[in-house]
Amino acid sequence: MNKIELYIHIPFCEKKCNYCDFVSFKPSIDTISQYIETLISEIESKKYLASDCEVSSIYIGGGTPSYIDSKYIVNILETIYNNYNVPNDAEISIEINPNSANEQKLNDYFNSGINRLSIGLQSTDDNELKTLGRIHTYNDFLIAFNNAIHIGFKNINVDLINGIPGQSIQSYKKSLKQVLMLKIKHISIYNLIIEEGTKFYDQYVDGKLPLPLEEDIVNMDNITKELTSYYRLNRYEISNYAKTGFECKHNLGYWSDIPYIGFGLNSSSYISNKRYKNKCKIDDYLKLDFKSFIPPDDETKYYDEILTLDTNDLMSEFVMLSL
Repeated sequence: MNKIELYIHIPFCEKKCNYCDFVSFKPSIDTISQYIETLISEIESKKYLASDCEVSSIYIGGGTPSYIDSKYIVNILETIYNNYNVPNDAEISIEINPNSANEQKLNDYFNSGINRLSIGLQSTDDNELKTLGRIHTYNDFLIAFNNAIHIGFKNINVDLINGIPGQSIQSYKKSLKQVLMLKIKHISIYNLIIEEGTKFYDQYVDGKLPLPLEEDIVNMDNITKELTSYYRLNRYEISNYAKTGFECKHNLGYWSDIPYIGFGLNSSSYISNKRYKNKCKIDDYLKLDFKSFIPPDDETKYYDEILTLDTNDLMSEFVMLSL
């Protein structure tokens, strides 16, 4: 049977981080309930796209999915189970932040079938977390991590960032080592990129962002290589390291030309040599009546962009993805 991946976007955060350029914002309670209602209608309306497929992975990203009540996550997954062919061994991931992923939410995630967590730690240094605009502490992370282990999660990813303003080689090495000593199965390590439209970008333009030197970043990357190798995590993507068998199936699917459906604000889909881009403005998305969606005639009303790939496009993408 053909495989397909599903991505669900939750664009809500308690606070936008200083480096973040993703489509995310702090919503009202009414906006959350309206968004979930629209999202569930979208999931139901697009089941025809996967009628002959088996779902190999589900990824709930954001924003901060753990910001909203876990009942909404449970409802989303129940809708998927009722409308799509999801086998027992499907990888089901959710992104969480340490300050919002309490024990009750983690229990609800586990009982709803989620079997992989991705925790946005970014640093174990509380001062660096404040610089990034994060609203959790390292201790918050340890509590969430230990709760997840106790509940039964065995597949946990931790995100780290290097190149943080004011970060030293020593503080980065300490962060990385503290995380690796937890015997995690997967770690994602990103070099900080200053994106236009962020608070960091404004500070950078004004010359007020004390970024580490380029040679320090190189040294941090070398430390990453050494320590991940020592703890036997294999580098299988540019920013991702995992124990054998714990590579993120969802990530690998993108590189393997597996089709995927993106649900929610500003998400993307790749189906039958077509790329679709969902509405990127929340008001436009909430106005959509997916219950009246009749494809393919109505497609243009429900997307910001539809791109049909020709032979040259497909050849170029094959080369890029293979590399």
